Amino acid sequence: MSQSASAIPSDLFLMCISGPDLGKRIALRDGEVLIGRSLQCDVLSDDQDVVERHAVLLWQNGQFVCRAVQGLVYLDGHRTMESVLTPQQQVRMGRSLWQLSGPSTGRGTGGWIEDLSDRISEVAGVERLQGFNARDMFSDVLRKRTDEEIEEHFTAGTLTTTPPIEKVMTGWPKPWVFFKTFILSAVVYLAFVFAMKEFNNANLVPGLIMTGAFLIPSSLLIFFFEMNVLRNVSLYQVVKMVMFGGVTSLVLSLFLFKWTDLDSWMGAMSAGIIEETGKALALLLIINNQKYRTTLNGLLFGAAVGTGFSAFESAGYALMAGLSGGQSAMLHSITVRGLLSMLGLHIVWTSMVGAALWRIRGDRSFTIEMLYDKRFLRIFGLAVALHMFWNAPFNLPFYLKYIALGFIAWVVNLALVQVGLKEVKALQEARASEAQESRLRTA
Repeated sequence: MSQSASAIPSDLFLMCISGPDLGKRIALRDGEVLIGRSLQCDVLSDDQDVVERHAVLLWQNGQFVCRAVQGLVYLDGHRTMESVLTPQQQVRMGRSLWQLSGPSTGRGTGGWIEDLSDRISEVAGVERLQGFNARDMFSDVLRKRTDEEIEEHFTAGTLTTTPPIEKVMTGWPKPWVFFKTFILSAVVYLAFVFAMKEFNNANLVPGLIMTGAFLIPSSLLIFFFEMNVLRNVSLYQVVKMVMFGGVTSLVLSLFLFKWTDLDSWMGAMSAGIIEETGKALALLLIINNQKYRTTLNGLLFGAAVGTGFSAFESAGYALMAGLSGGQSAMLHSITVRGLLSMLGLHIVWTSMVGAALWRIRGDRSFTIEMLYDKRFLRIFGLAVALHMFWNAPFNLPFYLKYIALGFIAWVVNLALVQVGLKEVKALQEARASEAQESRLRTA
């Protein structure tokens, strides 16, 4: 292939950030840079899993390209033969993880958003996002799938369908079922809306409310189900947690409202303290299940509790709106709360609280002292603050308040997904090390 005449930026380089080649840095230049274990390579790797001529790096048509030669190359966790890399993207060769660092100028809006997300991660006490690319993450959403593929995707969490830890992919997941679930739910909801307006039959109201209340929450829950790359939680367990966790957190919150009387002087903002506490208490009822011990499991269980709470609460609000304001008020309540639940509300707040709890517990039995861990207190305090600001008696044009709060919550959730993926990788490395030691003992 012909090389582009455009010059390579002087500060463009590839650095190994983990693995046997940790600390190595490749300054890019015109032509090809060959990486491998052969003495003829431009960059000699110390990684035993890297082959003689593993991959080649080149500047092509004004872009940085990584091309597999004899070895396996993974871009953000997904195998590739040839890919264009952008700054901050990560590529794995063997057991070494490399990251592309690019020019510091011309960052524009994307750079500003990245800086903001880094600051949010710092406040929440989690690592900044690395290698995350939204376009790549959702690249499979519009791909056509058969019913059998969708059914297979939901088959998880049993003794025969939970993959061994060695086969779990630790790159950023590519969720897609959540979108198809959303489309299906939307079609059913719109059918109810059409029938309601056409026939004005009161018998349609329960179906309209329940479909509308569960529409987006259930879709978001499927998203978190797909984020659990371990696939060790069955759909039955998720549904059980939605029902049990949802009603338990609602009842506990109502008791807390009654006992504290906070809402009498704090108004709607008191829900940030009361309801987040109620949902966290519901999570504590199941936290000692040793079968589910990772951050990704906690993220999913938190989302399940939040889904139940959100759907049951939205159904109640829709009913009250319909009784007081009629059909139009009911539809407005369902639509607004449904759309806003994509940005914040209970699902994403409780998911990050659940992730924080499971992250701290790990392989140990839960103790009350774990609630004093600053990693939990930061996340829980942030969830409470986001909820309180959400309910605060002020608004900004075009729902900007909710968009800003939703951005914060999603940055933290994605950062916790990253924490969970690194946990899985650490488990894989520990298992491989144990296997190696066992082989050496028996040799």
